[in-house]
Amino acid sequence: MSELKLDAQPRSLTGRKVRQLRTQGLVPVVVYGNNQAPVNLQVSARSLETALHHGGFSQLVQVNVQGGGVHNVLVREIQRHPVSHAYTHVDMYAVNMSEKQHTSVPVVSTGKPTAMLTGMMVLQEMDVVEIEALPSDIPANIEIDITALDLERPITLADMPKINGVTYLGEDHEHVFVLMQPRVEAVEETATEDSSEPEVVARGKQEDEAA
Repeated sequence: MSELKLDAQPRSLTGRKVRQLRTQGLVPVVVYGNNQAPVNLQVSARSLETALHHGGFSQLVQVNVQGGGVHNVLVREIQRHPVSHAYTHVDMYAVNMSEKQHTSVPVVSTGKPTAMLTGMMVLQEMDVVEIEALPSDIPANIEIDITALDLERPITLADMPKINGVTYLGEDHEHVFVLMQPRVEAVEETATEDSSEPEVVARGKQEDEAA
């Protein structure tokens, strides 16, 4: 089970008045779901950053409210200032610990392809994978060994590691990692009467495409 914890305080300021909180280093939060009325809270921006950095974007977070009350939540929406990128508002979904949840979990590669040659590159086509799991079984990230990756054999969703309590959502054939060989284009220069120019080979690097 996740050990991520976040301290919060009840929040009375709403609407435009929440700007006062941000000047104090606080972030307005709303907790909803699990058949309960929405709860307005405020949290330290620094504590929120720490929780998110350690997996709080996908993993279960225990929110402890000053004066009593505990919420087991998944972070659903984060709003940031367009210039400073400071957190301006966070929506958190209170979960039922006995019900499976659909969520996205980051994918992290380990190892290096044995077939990797000079000039080749690894393209990660899925930065996150969709899973179904009980809240307590949701991992912070999923590691996959890409040693077996080669030009003829991409790593697909079917190759993702088996994790107790976790079901991958999607098609087995969907690519997670592929090994690519940049195109090589030969450009032939015509020699002039006064000089002789060698053939120029330009090695172009194929542009990555977002998955």
